[in-house]
Amino acid sequence: MTVEATRTLSTQDELLWRRFSAMLTTVPAALDERLRSLTGLNHFQFTILSTLDAHPDGTLQLAEVAKAADSSLSRLSHTISKLEADGLVARKACDHDRRANWAVLTDEGVRVVGQAREAYDMLKREALIDRVPAHLRAELTELFTQLLPGAVAQQCSAIDADLTGR
Repeated sequence: MTVEATRTLSTQDELLWRRFSAMLTTVPAALDERLRSLTGLNHFQFTILSTLDAHPDGTLQLAEVAKAADSSLSRLSHTISKLEADGLVARKACDHDRRANWAVLTDEGVRVVGQAREAYDMLKREALIDRVPAHLRAELTELFTQLLPGAVAQQCSAIDADLTGR
């Protein structure tokens, strides 16, 4: 692509891209920092704990946790080790597949994620929900869904079944 091709963007299109880019780079870092200051957990750790907490026995194969957290197994393994050291998660070998491991939420993990969930909900309101007028929320949700890659949008729809009944 040449420099000429980028000049075909209108001023409004370029402004839209710049705001999108600014959101991608600043919002996750700000959310991570604020969550850490309130709960001691970063966003990724909270995602792992809440993913485990969403399962009735708090147990899920590491590969499934990685998928739910949109993470590589390597990154997940490092974070699980930290959560293990903190007494929030335990690893358990899979009985029928020696290559697989389970992540198990401990009682302390249940307590911590329960406490963190209230702070996380507050942060969701501060960062987004309270800033979007109520009458635009459904439309913005649809727009965000359209911006996601197809497979991710489908995964979100499957996860959202608990809220939508679909």
